[in-house]
Amino acid sequence: MRCALRAVAASAVLLFVTGAQAADEASPLDCKPDGNQQQMNACAVRDFRAADAALNIRYGEVMKSLSPQQRTALRAEQRAWLKGRDPGCKTAAKDSEGGSIWPLEFYGCLEQSTRKRTAKLDLWKGRLQ
Repeated sequence: MRCALRAVAASAVLLFVTGAQAADEASPLDCKPDGNQQQMNACAVRDFRAADAALNIRYGEVMKSLSPQQRTALRAEQRAWLKGRDPGCKTAAKDSEGGSIWPLEFYGCLEQSTRKRTAKLDLWKGRLQ
């Protein structure tokens, strides 16, 4: 039993050390705007995730400032926007579907659409309640 536990512990340490070494080396999936296609795709995903996080923060802030009726209206508007965002970007990136550039175009579209939506949320701020 002790030997088995030692073997598991040794394996865990080995995985940790090799994982740390791998983290120090640049991966082809790391974001690099002027890198290869995979690296540029990784940047597009990263940028979309940042835009989506900013949108969620702004949405929460705006929702807190609204009356219950306005919250209902904004929630409906937001759901409608979300329902159309991904299909719209799939259509926009359709020409590159199946190609290595598709993630760059798709996630770039998602980021742009999300940033525009974030700006539109500001129109809800300061509405009379």
